[in-house]
Amino acid sequence: MKGRTMKVLVIGGRGVIGSAVVELLSAQHQVLVGGRSSGDVQVDMTDPVSIEAMYQAHPDLDAVVVTAGHVPFKPLSQLTETDWQDGLNHKLLGQVRLVQSGARHLKAGAVFVLTSGLLEREHISGGSCASLVNAGLAAFVRSAAQELWGQARVNLVSPGPVAGDERGAAAFAGFMSISSEQIARSYLRALSQPLSGKVLEVFAEVTR
Repeated sequence: MKGRTMKVLVIGGRGVIGSAVVELLSAQHQVLVGGRSSGDVQVDMTDPVSIEAMYQAHPDLDAVVVTAGHVPFKPLSQLTETDWQDGLNHKLLGQVRLVQSGARHLKAGAVFVLTSGLLEREHISGGSCASLVNAGLAAFVRSAAQELWGQARVNLVSPGPVAGDERGAAAFAGFMSISSEQIARSYLRALSQPLSGKVLEVFAEVTR
């Protein structure tokens, strides 16, 4: 698909990373912004019915990029059953649903680019749920790429702390941050290059 204009849905396209992805991809592709209650396309990642309806309304999408996904950050001792279910249902299963349903509805050659994060490899206080979710996404992408071979491509971008995003600054104290523009280039690579089952890590190496 490299070199041709694609119709790309960016779910979470108004967030810190998502807005940079939308700006970069828009230089070459037709980009739609998706969100639960705003944007060009409305879709609730936690609701399989909403996802199915979205694909039925937009069967001509060439690619779906997901930069959304909520996960709770709390000390392990304070995580409740509801917290675990929220993290799994939104960031993990929400992205899994988008791939599984999309593979049924979109034409052959569709591309899915998902988002995990640094905590698949590293640890911070309060990050146990995020670590579980991110590791699950990496395993899913590697497996799904094999099952979807010849039908669709699926890749994963794993970003570290984003420069200028104050929300996570305290939790990631001591980690090097990366600009959203740098991170966005990995989404472009995952979309444009002939990759599938690839986890693209976009963060400064942590001293070991």
